Amino acid sequence: MDTRIDRAQNLYCSRPWKQATFLSDGTAVCACIDAGRSNPLGNIRAKSFDELWNGAGYVGLRKQILADIDQVPICRACPNRIAHRPGDPANQDLERIEKPKILYLESVAACNLVCPGCDRLAIEGGRDGKLVMDWDVYQRIIDGLSPGLEYMEFHLGGENFMHKQWPRMLRYAKERNPKVFILTSTNGHYFRNEAERAALVESGIDLVIFSIDGARQETYEKYRVRGKIDVVLDGMRGVLDVRNRQGKKRPIVVWRYILFHWNDTPEEMDLARKMVRDMGVDHLSWHLNVATDDMSSKRYYIGSPHLKEIEHELWDTIYPRLGVEVNLDFDRY
Repeated sequence: MDTRIDRAQNLYCSRPWKQATFLSDGTAVCACIDAGRSNPLGNIRAKSFDELWNGAGYVGLRKQILADIDQVPICRACPNRIAHRPGDPANQDLERIEKPKILYLESVAACNLVCPGCDRLAIEGGRDGKLVMDWDVYQRIIDGLSPGLEYMEFHLGGENFMHKQWPRMLRYAKERNPKVFILTSTNGHYFRNEAERAALVESGIDLVIFSIDGARQETYEKYRVRGKIDVVLDGMRGVLDVRNRQGKKRPIVVWRYILFHWNDTPEEMDLARKMVRDMGVDHLSWHLNVATDDMSSKRYYIGSPHLKEIEHELWDTIYPRLGVEVNLDFDRY
């Protein structure tokens, strides 16, 4: 139930050994924590994936992590830190690391919403004008990781479903890697009609997270600025309807709800639970530790006695509840 690591005890990170992350302009970064592109590791436009993965950027970061992770500014407050030394003990050659099986990908850096927890200036200003990933860049990334890709997150600093070729992107990843588990997170405003909803279901994607932080417009819009909860709920309902009419089990649909001090009342949370039941959403998960202290829930926080009330619904416990073979323990890879 503990949703925050002890950074004093976690002096390493395994991401540069086991995960590739690409921004919309083709830049490789360590993980989603660097959506602002503060520590670029190279660009797939200039080099092949293999040249990037064991090139100067990645090798330099690996060396810095092993020497002193806190010398890397982006690493100092990162929640991805781990307690044990990364890498294969039998292979300490930092220039010959096996190709990763995990990919995080940003197809679009722009977003239709302006959430206060998201630094749009840093994200959109850090792509050299390339806010939308070109198809050839995407193809180079997927081909470079295929056919061994096992897990892919199709989201990062923007709203990926603003990309006009998102159905083609998802299908291509599945065609090149038939066993890959693909997850996405969306603000849900781009499933407006039957065609868009069917495209999502038929893309082969495995899990779709709809980020909806409230059960009513007046609570939802305090964080999802410019968002329209009716549009999102209608889209989510429509995706479920298409999926069920086609007799499919996927995509699994998750309503993820960040808890703030304005949306954490028992009444609001119970209304969300009722809506989930009525719509047939697969899972509802509360999410903590996203916002600054002035926005965060005063009822649900690390150490709160109230956490016991919702521990079975916390985002941290979602994967055991999915009933699928997916494991985000990076030690597996």
